[in-house]
Amino acid sequence: MKKKSTFSNLFLTALLLINTVALGDSTKKYSHADEPIGSVREVYDGALYPDIAANTFRNIDRLFPTRAVRRGNNSQPLPTSTRQLQNFTFESGDETYDLYDYLATGRVSGLLVIKQGSIAFEKYFLGNDENTRWMSMSVVKSITAMLVGAAIKDGHIDSIDDQVTKYLPQLIGSAYEGVTVKHLLQMASGVKWNETYTDVSSDRRAMLEAQISQQPGAILALMASLPRVAEPGTRYNYSTGETQVVGALVAAVTGTTVSDYLSQKIWAKAVSYTHLRAHETRHD
Repeated sequence: MKKKSTFSNLFLTALLLINTVALGDSTKKYSHADEPIGSVREVYDGALYPDIAANTFRNIDRLFPTRAVRRGNNSQPLPTSTRQLQNFTFESGDETYDLYDYLATGRVSGLLVIKQGSIAFEKYFLGNDENTRWMSMSVVKSITAMLVGAAIKDGHIDSIDDQVTKYLPQLIGSAYEGVTVKHLLQMASGVKWNETYTDVSSDRRAMLEAQISQQPGAILALMASLPRVAEPGTRYNYSTGETQVVGALVAAVTGTTVSDYLSQKIWAKAVSYTHLRAHETRHD
């Protein structure tokens, strides 16, 4: 089993994009920029105290190279709903929990609830505020998969059943021979992968070292070196490495960076659409 983060990160992908790209002031110094942080190896080892972990997760750009996902020209702040989310309860097993239980038990670092285009609840914890950046973690897997759909629609990829090596010749001769784009998206390539973060000998830790090295092509070279353990399409195996291959695929077929393609196809349009939808809702 891979070690799970003790922080709730799901909503923060949207939070990161809305506040640092759509509404943020790039000329203003980031308020958390001088906080002490841990190393990426300590993050993966689960060896950070809670305060340093929070600092680290909101300063991940100090550990990895980053690119901005640019907003569109017509984006606007989301309006605040007149009907704010009140305390609620839900049941899990034999226990009943309320909003405060959820926030405390999950060690949530922030919560943003949008209903019908308006903000129904917004609250930050652990030293975060509305301008805090936060790492998205594996939410990016779904976002990267969405870009494959955009690439198919744009004609960059002929079919989801095409072999990956058609677009990534670097993988010819590897265990990715015979793997289709669909297999890749399903994490069913049949290529060996150990996702255990805390195991320094795992494939995930080997990929971390490739990321730290910042050598172009290092991650694809790692993926190409892995053996096959099952026929493509016959076995699901959760793999962050597969998403790295998907990202390389998107960049190769579009001729641009994943961040720029995400901006062009989804983010620059989505913010404006969200605002327009909220505007229309208020006139219903």
